Amino acid sequence: MRRRTERKLGDLELQILNVLWEAGPSTVRQVLEALPVEPKPAYTTVLTMMRLMHEKGYLDRRARGRAHVYQTRLRERHVKRGLLREMIDGAFRGSAEALLVRLLEDEKLSREELDRVRRLIAEKERGEKP
Repeated sequence: MRRRTERKLGDLELQILNVLWEAGPSTVRQVLEALPVEPKPAYTTVLTMMRLMHEKGYLDRRARGRAHVYQTRLRERHVKRGLLREMIDGAFRGSAEALLVRLLEDEKLSREELDRVRRLIAEKERGEKP
């Protein structure tokens, strides 16, 4: 049986988590306004999704006046590590190298991003943890 944080996240769930990781505790209205998708989903859609996420144990909720303030119970690094592992295992047949090669070939990385990648590789080669 999968643990709570290992369940498959839907697109809207992940977008809501990203907003909460970035903004911190927020109301449904604040999350809706911060969502990057256009057209924005209906308020009731986001409300229902956040209630379901609370029931699943993904979010904490506390009353603030007539509204509820939600915050994530999930660690961003842990969730994103799991999502990345799923992508590597599924789309790249378990090869992290294939993912890195594809990113370097297809994505337009800034000089700063390339410098960071070089630093991370050098740290890995020296056995350091980034």
